[in-house]
Amino acid sequence: MSSTTTEICARLLDFAGTFGATNLLAGLIPPPGALEREQISHIVLDAWPNQWSERYFSRGYLYRDPAIHLVAHGSQPFSWRDLSGLGEIWSSGRRVMDEAAEFGLREGMTFSFLTVERRRVGLSIAGEKLELPPDEQDAFVLVAAYAFGKAVILAEGTGERRTVSLSPRQHDVLQWASLGLPVEAIADRLGISSHTADSHLRAVRERLGVQNTVHAVAEAFRLGLLT
Repeated sequence: MSSTTTEICARLLDFAGTFGATNLLAGLIPPPGALEREQISHIVLDAWPNQWSERYFSRGYLYRDPAIHLVAHGSQPFSWRDLSGLGEIWSSGRRVMDEAAEFGLREGMTFSFLTVERRRVGLSIAGEKLELPPDEQDAFVLVAAYAFGKAVILAEGTGERRTVSLSPRQHDVLQWASLGLPVEAIADRLGISSHTADSHLRAVRERLGVQNTVHAVAEAFRLGLLT
């Protein structure tokens, strides 16, 4: 088990490396108008080229970055290849993306998710060539969300966990969901209706304070509800 944010970052980057990623950056989205030092303080996992980070924050690129714009608005995962179709957003941020390519960040993907405290997180992986198939994106988000949550706990210097209790049936449903089974398959395994299985998953999401099952599984691992 990783005991520092640096170790967590390295392990997550190793995983992302199977898709061609050589760099990774994740952090909470700072409030509008945040100055350079405050922007940097929101970074939690950092395996980004140092020279590019220095240029990016010193020149105020955060608020011109089309990827950050989408993250702040809760976008679904997206490839940087798709940014050129965003009209005005791309026009104002094209220089940012072109300069990033100079530092080996030629292709990338960015993910947006919420912490339990409802704070928006942006996580990007990038490299010279990146291939993350759509059917593997949910698995990556699951691992990334768990890694980020663990890193936040370590960065804040506390290992305290909030207490969440699940009923035996809710735990069973969540356990099968963690293995990637859809609601219908979970219902078959447990001998219950799909409606009942879905109701249990909704209850789990409510107790964990998350919006979808992927994040519920990630938070359950972070809290030790799943092993």
